[in-house]
Amino acid sequence: MDQNDRYQLRQVLKKEELLTLATRIKDNFPNSLQRQGMSLYCTEEEMPLLIKVLKGSQLSSMIKDTPVNIVFLLSYQVDPVLETLQGLLQKPLVTIRNVIYAYVTQQNHVLRCPAGMKVQRLGRAGVQKMLADNKYWKTLPLDLTCRLAENLPALGVYLDPDDADGKVVDPSDLTFAEPEATPIACVCTNPYGSVSMVMTDDKYKRRGLATLLVEILGRLHMVEGYFPHANVLSDNDASAGMFEGLTGWEKILLAHRLFSEQ
Repeated sequence: MDQNDRYQLRQVLKKEELLTLATRIKDNFPNSLQRQGMSLYCTEEEMPLLIKVLKGSQLSSMIKDTPVNIVFLLSYQVDPVLETLQGLLQKPLVTIRNVIYAYVTQQNHVLRCPAGMKVQRLGRAGVQKMLADNKYWKTLPLDLTCRLAENLPALGVYLDPDDADGKVVDPSDLTFAEPEATPIACVCTNPYGSVSMVMTDDKYKRRGLATLLVEILGRLHMVEGYFPHANVLSDNDASAGMFEGLTGWEKILLAHRLFSEQ
């Protein structure tokens, strides 16, 4: 990793645990979704071997007519992989920097939803609103995303006029919202397993709803065997500020995404 990158890569799962997790979740990811992105992992010393494999593989023919989307690269991988793929594919590629935050210390303080509101897993209308309002996942099919939300936690804050005091939230006992119910704030687990689509309606911002949902989602991920983490664009000051203020979450490294312009 570059000396300019101030974060240290750390092992969070052993190889055997990663294989077990991959086996456990693979049925939740249809083949069409699996091909939408990839990650390339290797040590700095293994980079020449990775480039040799890329040049000698069928990758260029597989992705020649489809968008390139490499969702995770470490700093020492970016320039060699970018140069190699641009040479193979003969089309421009773009990189963006992400700061990775991880929920590394599980918290046990009580989580409470504001009065007049409740936290539930997203129903169909909630998933539809999330896809419509977010910036990056608009091409995901609604039915596919609804199926993913049944298995990978996707949460929303919903209005609850009958509650005058504010409920304590038990992350392990969340019901699904009614299919037609629309949330005022939401968060989901994206297809790559990270916290994503953190959104709050303008009318309800600055009430701590996004923070509440991310805290709940982090606990759910940890309990259900996922690695709780989030990719935040390096210039997204609002999201970075939220994660910096969350107890239990830490900034762990810089990563890059490489993709072809649409």
